Amino acid sequence: MPHRRSPGRILVVTLLVVTAGYLAWRIAVFAGLEDHFGSGLDEQRFNRLQQEYDRREDAFARADARMRKLIAEHPRAERIDWSQYRTCVREPGRPSDTCMTTPPRDQKVYDALWGVSVILYQPKDEGRTFYRFYHEDPPRYTIMRAPEDTAEEAEEYANAHGFRSTRPLGPGWTILGPIDDIGREEEQFP
Repeated sequence: MPHRRSPGRILVVTLLVVTAGYLAWRIAVFAGLEDHFGSGLDEQRFNRLQQEYDRREDAFARADARMRKLIAEHPRAERIDWSQYRTCVREPGRPSDTCMTTPPRDQKVYDALWGVSVILYQPKDEGRTFYRFYHEDPPRYTIMRAPEDTAEEAEEYANAHGFRSTRPLGPGWTILGPIDDIGREEEQFP
């Protein structure tokens, strides 16, 4: 007598095969995303940022000196951000930032930096200054200037604030990988 296949059994086997295929596809997609946005991408971006930093180390030192002067001019500022065309200061008790056009002399200093979108200082970060890169494809990377930090202290700071990875560039300079949690990034850089 020939073996007859029941429609229920065919349906169950079909559902199992489709579900297994779907799960395998999802795992492959997530693995691909982690490979693209994860540590492999960090290494590629770190290499590029380090190469550009090494080429422009003097420009970063000049920008740091200018930012230190801005900080000294505004000792009570809650935030100072300097971009190519505007420099903004957030003073306590003021409803909004006070912004001014970046002077031509400072624009030259800024223009010597490669790819930096904004230089940011917040006293809550204890003397650290951040050189943020927005014009690259996400995720966002940052070079941190922390003159008092050792490489270990910079890594501890990065871990405590949600940065995915770090690479020391030299005394007081560190590349910070992105903050994966958007809410945490907005908390770090309001």
